[in-house]
Amino acid sequence: MLIKIDCSLIAAYSSMHQVKQHLNMTQLNRSVEREIEWDCTQLLYKFYGFLDEKRYEEMSQLFLPHGSWVRLGKELVGPDAILAAMGERGNWMTAHVVTNARINVIDKNNVETVQYITLYRQEGYDPSSGPAPVVPPLGLLRHADQLVRHDGAWKFLRKTSRAIMTDRTRVTHYDKLKA
Repeated sequence: MLIKIDCSLIAAYSSMHQVKQHLNMTQLNRSVEREIEWDCTQLLYKFYGFLDEKRYEEMSQLFLPHGSWVRLGKELVGPDAILAAMGERGNWMTAHVVTNARINVIDKNNVETVQYITLYRQEGYDPSSGPAPVVPPLGLLRHADQLVRHDGAWKFLRKTSRAIMTDRTRVTHYDKLKA
């Protein structure tokens, strides 16, 4: 008995199998990408949460030992420099409202992010006096970050903060940066 095999069916099956394999691989990669996006989004939220809650030691540890943050026109390098700069915040009450976060996964160990921050700041805040008065936003900021997976955890390699809009009656350091 002679069995005829239609080679076009085998080729089609082989191609369909390859397509399915490719789709599974893409889904797996997208699944890994989603995990990375989630982890990096949580890192952003931790950063702003620690900053607003004045948990500066924990916030500074979100940076690599050689990580940097360009803040108010100054580059702060390393967790110690970042922690020292937080002394400038004194009795500020801040709320950084994070929106429009974009997470760009470069590879399994490198990510770039962009997020917009609406910054509320009340200076001279005394927690014993109750909630701070509501004030208009101080500004709208655009933050861009380079994140790196280090020892299984995501860390900031570089963070840059740039004002897009500010209340120039309350923020004057930008005028000094031009000089």
